[in-house]
Amino acid sequence: MLFKLLQFILGFLAIGLIVFLHELGHYYAARFFKVEVEVLSYGMGPRIFSIYGKNTEFRLSLFPFGGYCRMKGSIDLEKALRDEKDSIILKEDGSYFAATPLSRIFIYLAGPLTNYLLAFLLLLIAAVIPVERISNDAYITPIDDYPSLFPVSIHQSGIEKGDLVLAVDGNKIEDYQGFIRALPKDGKDVELLILRDGNEQIITIHPSLNGDTYSYGLTLYQDALIGSSSVPELRRGDRIVKVNGSDVYSTLDVYSASESNEYILTIERDGNLFTYEVNSSQFPFSWDAEIERRRDVPLRYAIPYAFEQTNNFLLTTLEALGALITLNVSDARSVITGPVNAAESIGSISTEAFSVSSNSGIRTLCYLLAIVSISLCIGNILPIPTFDGGQILICVAEIIRHGGLKARTYLHLQIIGMILALLIMVGMYYFDIKDYFHF
Repeated sequence: MLFKLLQFILGFLAIGLIVFLHELGHYYAARFFKVEVEVLSYGMGPRIFSIYGKNTEFRLSLFPFGGYCRMKGSIDLEKALRDEKDSIILKEDGSYFAATPLSRIFIYLAGPLTNYLLAFLLLLIAAVIPVERISNDAYITPIDDYPSLFPVSIHQSGIEKGDLVLAVDGNKIEDYQGFIRALPKDGKDVELLILRDGNEQIITIHPSLNGDTYSYGLTLYQDALIGSSSVPELRRGDRIVKVNGSDVYSTLDVYSASESNEYILTIERDGNLFTYEVNSSQFPFSWDAEIERRRDVPLRYAIPYAFEQTNNFLLTTLEALGALITLNVSDARSVITGPVNAAESIGSISTEAFSVSSNSGIRTLCYLLAIVSISLCIGNILPIPTFDGGQILICVAEIIRHGGLKARTYLHLQIIGMILALLIMVGMYYFDIKDYFHF
């Protein structure tokens, strides 16, 4: 229980750090445009302690799950409301309201832009960190050769069982995992350079639409060699040559040899044969595979790869937001989660990854925080008055009107924004309650 609590706290601290960096973006943009920042706080709630700069109180607050950047200007608004002025006329030096609407737009854009750039930086770090990965030779087979394992019927003519893929659309691939990553997701035909019976040849494969995604109907064709084993009777390098008396040549043959989860394995070791019985769909061993230490992409491709990943996260989040707005809750829930569940997931997944290796842990944490950062970027550009997007719209309205909003109108918009923000937070915590109580 204590370990779970520590994981939860770790996740919340990580989310709080991303929020604070968002506010830090506002802070530096405000200072650039000569707007004074009265308080920059890491965390919310009561103050624990502060460090005072020339014009800013740098504060650590009790609940380290976020932060805020309070700019000078509240006195200007209070004076206008007290004197019942139509607009804020008397403005203090360094006040938010003394800045031009265009300057304020840049100040509010700085937060989401910081989140976008932070996500890019995190994904760049993840891309350049080498980690241990499973690497299989790129031997493939059409899935329709194994209808009992793959109920989806996707025919891929030209490919034969055991073909070795050397290149995809002229780009050399290193292993099966690289082959899968190289296949386009947009339904394009692909040229494969394959090796068959010692001869190289080019074969064009055609994708089929399977639900909402395209599939090429190909899968790994792997020797039935045992890797690590949890039972002493089996060792790494043992080869399975028969299952229930039938010859097998690949891992797929092993899985398709029985429909009752009863397997009598005939195993070859050092030229000798023996049998081992398994009465479960879960074998007490893993298949043999090479473990390589490498990056997602070569260093020279790391920057464009990180930008591509950042934009993919951005698009996925926008699609989830669109699904939520159109009340397509099931699609939105596949991406959107509540803050408690998000914190718990970040903490548990990261600690598990760190238990494998420090590189794996750092890389996993970078990916998770990049998702949080992009979510914060998109959430803050919503056109809600207290959000960055709503404040930007107010500034745009001021530019169009050639004048500021009435003080009371500005106040009413802020109240409406606070109510909407509260409703959004209630909705997010509802997702948490729904996940925990499964209703």
